[in-house]
Amino acid sequence: MDTNRYARFLGRLGGLARARSLDSEERCRIASQGGLARSLSRHAVRRIEDNFRYLDAVSALRRPLPRTDAR
Repeated sequence: MDTNRYARFLGRLGGLARARSLDSEERCRIASQGGLARSLSRHAVRRIEDNFRYLDAVSALRRPLPRTDAR
C-alpha cells in the first residue's frame, strides 16, 4: 500500500474542493498573497547574498593588525 500516493490524491481532492468553494476574487487575493510571499523571499535571499559579498569586500580591505610579541 502506497500511503504517499493516497495522501497526494486526498490532498488534491481537498484543494479542488476548496478552489470550487471560493469565488474568483478570493482566489485572486490568495494568489496575489502567494506571489508577494515568493517575491519577498527572493529579495531576502538577494539581500543576504549582498551582505556576505560586502563582508568579503570589507575583510579584503582590512589591514592586518601589527604583530606584537609579548615577551
